[in-house]
This record gives sequence, structure tokens and C-alpha cells, in this order.
Amino acid sequence: MLLRLMDILRCPLCKEGLRLRVREQRRVKRAGEVFPGCAEFCEYRSLVLDSLNKRRAYEHCCECYTHDVVEGDLTCNSGHQFRILRSVPQFNPQWVERKRTKLTFDVEWSAFKYGERIYGHSQEDEIQDFFRRMAVDGSFLEGKTVLDAGCGVGRLSQSVARYAREVVGMDFSEGTGDACARNRALANVHIVQGDIMQPPFRQGAFGYVYCKGVLHYVPDVKASLRSLASLVEAEGFLSVTINPQRPPAFETFNKGLRKITLGLPVGIVYLLSHALVPFLNLAWVWSGLKRRPIAWNERAHMIFNWLSSDHLNTSSDLQMSQWLVDLGFDSLRISEVPVGITGRKS
Repeated sequence: MLLRLMDILRCPLCKEGLRLRVREQRRVKRAGEVFPGCAEFCEYRSLVLDSLNKRRAYEHCCECYTHDVVEGDLTCNSGHQFRILRSVPQFNPQWVERKRTKLTFDVEWSAFKYGERIYGHSQEDEIQDFFRRMAVDGSFLEGKTVLDAGCGVGRLSQSVARYAREVVGMDFSEGTGDACARNRALANVHIVQGDIMQPPFRQGAFGYVYCKGVLHYVPDVKASLRSLASLVEAEGFLSVTINPQRPPAFETFNKGLRKITLGLPVGIVYLLSHALVPFLNLAWVWSGLKRRPIAWNERAHMIFNWLSSDHLNTSSDLQMSQWLVDLGFDSLRISEVPVGITGRKS
């Protein structure tokens, strides 16, 4: 973890600032330009960043970015304590650790051996799909501090960092270890383990927050949107996607099948998902979702997510648009691929 993150991080439980105790750190070389990003506090120089101190602090950014905190503790004034393990700050609430959805994605990221393509997408395919679904482009990202809320193994964070000023990737799964390793050489990418419902960041820390392929699995979509919206600065942007609503007959079948699989151990559902791969094309046609040319094991993992996660939400452009408007967003951009929406915080 770079010291730069201390300006952004807050206790997810009480939203107070955090104190850092370093147990192990190392010097690292990082590629790319270093951006003086701290807005309120410089941990490296222990300076509150008023107009006088900013220049003094920014003179040391290049040196600061070579210090990687590998092991350590983060503590707030209320006594809440969090660990830094293998360079990743760990902020998951205890209730998240017990959730079936987290166990599902832990199994996926540990068992799935990713190659050049993930779910049929190369890295370039993935960033182009991101632009299409979020109704943005590379120029939109320029100069922005970005939160990837639900970063998985961090490949999209890596791609977005080619355009953005800085990217913080957050995920509640153990995939954050792979995400950190993938992006270790980049000065403008940081990885944090945390939950969307209790994010460990100060309010208004980001110029752009996006949440792609995650809201399907959260316990409360509207509450998750409210949580993400609080992290967006004034005049900043929020982009979200969620699965579209499906035909009533498919939804009835889906609920019946998930009622069975949610009663089974996750390991059994994982094996069952591989056996159901031949039926995925039929499910795609019936649900109205677009088919993609993806490998057998990737199809199995798509089925596994569908059958094993605690929640499987759907929505519409109209419903999601209304929720964003209620949260104070305007200038909505609706994606050509449902459901994907970007709004500006007024």
C-alpha cells in the first residue's frame, strides 16, 4: 500500500481518519508519471495540506511513491483496527466475511486460471466494452481520480489507468491479492479490500466512480447506489451496470432453481455448474441475454455466480435512472447495452 492512500482512506465503520503503524515496508520502482494527488493530508511528510504546505509536500511525491507498506495496522480514534496484508489494506466487515456471495467469488478467483481472455474478452475488448456500457470514452477519464467498485482481479483497473489520473480498485473478495500483483508496477493504481455497503474512503474522494457487473449480487441495490454516490465529488460522475429484467417465465424458473442451489454447499454448486454448461446457450436464448463465444470453464463460472450468490438482482433503465436522479445526479447517459447508466452529481 502506498502512503498516498492515507489521504483517501477512512474507517468504514465511523468514517474517521486512520493512523498507520508500519510493520514491514519495501522500496519499489513504479512505472509511469507520479501525480501529486493528496488533497487533505500528506502521510509521508505528516502535513495537513493547507495552501502553504501543499508545495512542501508535493516536492517529495516521487520519493513517497517508492515506499510500499507490505504489512501494517490502520486504527481510528474509536479503536477500530484493520490490517494491511501483502500490500492490501483489509476493510471487510465481519458480516461480509460470512456471506455466501463472498465465498462464491473467493472460489471463483482462486479456481479460475485466467489467460489472455476473460469471459471471452481480451484486455482491449474489455476496455472497449467498458466504454460502450458506461457511455464514456478515454478522454472522459483524463485527469480524474477513479474508483473501480468491484475490481475483481484488477484487469479493468489496469486498463482504465492508461487514461485516468489515478485508479483505486476495491473488491471484497480474495481476488484483491491478484489485483495487487497485476498492478504492482503502476504508480497510479491502488488496491483495497472492502465492501460497497461500507466503503473505506472519505466522502467526495473521487471524480469518477464506476461499478460494473457488481450490483447484480448486492443485498440492496438502492442502498449500494447511495453508498457509492457519497464517494463522488461535486460535479463528479457515477456509472453503474446491472442485469436487465428478464421474461417472467425465466424469472420463475430462475427463482425455483436458485431456491434449490442456495441450500447446497458452495462446493457442490461449483461442481454442478460444470455439469450444466451444455444448457447455458438455452438459458441465454430464454433470458434474452446476448451470447458470447467463451470457453467451457468460463461458462461454468458464469453459471456458478448465477446459482451460488446470495442475491441476483435485475432492474431497468427507467428504475436506475430514477434512483440516480433521487440521489442528486443529472445529465444522465444511457448505454446502448442495457442496463448501463452514467450520471453527473449536481
